[in-house]
Amino acid sequence: MLLQRSDLPLSNDPAVRILPWVVGLMVYLATLTLAVALLVSTLATEWSAGLTGTITIHIAVINDESDSEMDRRVEEAIGLALKTPGIQEAKAIRPDKVAALLAPWLGDEAPVSDLPLPRIIDVTLTPDATPDIPGLQSRLQAAIPGAGLDDHQLWRDKLVDFLLAIQIVAGVMVALIGATTVSVVVFATRSGLAVHNEVIEVLHLIGARDEYVAQQFQSNALKLGLIGGIAGSVAGILTLVAILYTASQLDIELFPNHLFQLWHWPVLATVPAFAALIVRFSARRTVIQALRRMP
Repeated sequence: MLLQRSDLPLSNDPAVRILPWVVGLMVYLATLTLAVALLVSTLATEWSAGLTGTITIHIAVINDESDSEMDRRVEEAIGLALKTPGIQEAKAIRPDKVAALLAPWLGDEAPVSDLPLPRIIDVTLTPDATPDIPGLQSRLQAAIPGAGLDDHQLWRDKLVDFLLAIQIVAGVMVALIGATTVSVVVFATRSGLAVHNEVIEVLHLIGARDEYVAQQFQSNALKLGLIGGIAGSVAGILTLVAILYTASQLDIELFPNHLFQLWHWPVLATVPAFAALIVRFSARRTVIQALRRMP
């Protein structure tokens, strides 16, 4: 289809010659936008899974308190948690691990070990259970000075809603990019029809049908769309590789180890094919509609 003979010199049209550049730019933007949506989806899954089914108990340091007294309060909090129906496990996080988690945010030179860091207890809930979290919080505050409880459910729900909003915005942007591409194709096709109006009339006189003329335009549009789409896709993927390489050099625990899954890359690679099909369909529909209005 791409190499078939054409009776119309469409490649000489100024409006048609800019089509690969426009399609390439649109595919580049669509690739980056779709990559953001895939990345946000991965982050939402990772963060939601990490916060589901767990709560955190924190015990603040009291002035002039010895390590043994702090350990006693930690064990007492663990005992209260394990007595609560619906709680499967409760274990204290070592102070050196808490300090290591804070070190990237405070800097390597900060005396993290000298800070009065609270003791943290990681509590795992029994699957499909509904423990009395407010009741446990009240018992902790009444029995253990400086004890508190963090339920991640509210924070997780807000985070997931925020990431979902980003995905919706990304989807709207991809739709706008597609609509812009269609508008450019329609403009270029109509310009080609106007330039070659006399040749099209001659083709009609010798028996050419509207389908044949439309085939000329859609084949040329498909070829140009693939050229621009592949170039834009390659540029977009190279940009993503550069960004991912830069991100991999950052020692940040906030992001998952693998930002992109293997199946994300084939999805991104299909963008130029979809763009070329959109260009082909838009060119064909524009030509058919225009020819039907011709006398």
